[in-house]
Amino acid sequence: MVREFMVVLILIPILVFGQDSIYYEDGKLKAYGKLDEAGKTGLWTYFYPEGTLNSELYFENDLLHGNQKYYDFDESILGIEYWENGIIQDSAWYYHPNGELEKVGIFKDGLYEGKWLFYFENGNLKREGYYTEGTPDSLWHFYHENGALYQKGSFQRGNEHGVWHYFDEEGNKTYEGTYNNGQRVGQWYFFNKSGKMKKWKNFDKK
Repeated sequence: MVREFMVVLILIPILVFGQDSIYYEDGKLKAYGKLDEAGKTGLWTYFYPEGTLNSELYFENDLLHGNQKYYDFDESILGIEYWENGIIQDSAWYYHPNGELEKVGIFKDGLYEGKWLFYFENGNLKREGYYTEGTPDSLWHFYHENGALYQKGSFQRGNEHGVWHYFDEEGNKTYEGTYNNGQRVGQWYFFNKSGKMKKWKNFDKK
């Protein structure tokens, strides 16, 4: 009796607090990792239904905590993030399926913050600018896929504000005008093929 009782005491921690597994409805392995009194802890490895690696996530007290990695179906890297107590923080990198960098920047309390860079699949810069508490702020640049500047201007609390400039794929200026809190105002101009500025439309006139 004593010997059987001791065996039960030894097995219970292994079953409850040891490595655990989660399965899809068809019985295929979805994830495995460790559990403690609070829930998921340490590294948890997730898989797509096809069996390829989906993500490698770290937990503490059942919350994402630490460096996280996400993978495409062919197990190429899709994203790298850092989390603290269930909230994404600090630097993050995301990738296109072809392996080229898609975007990179910083999170603060789960929101975009500071400078972010976005890229086309061909590696050329798509847009770059700044965020404040998750909304675009300050100067931004947008680019054509060939790398030429497409438009530039500033945001204020997520809305276009101030003078904006527009360009074609050859780098020639096409339009120029002013925004006020996301609305086009005043006289806007277009530029002909020789680069001469012409009046286009006055948004103050009704």
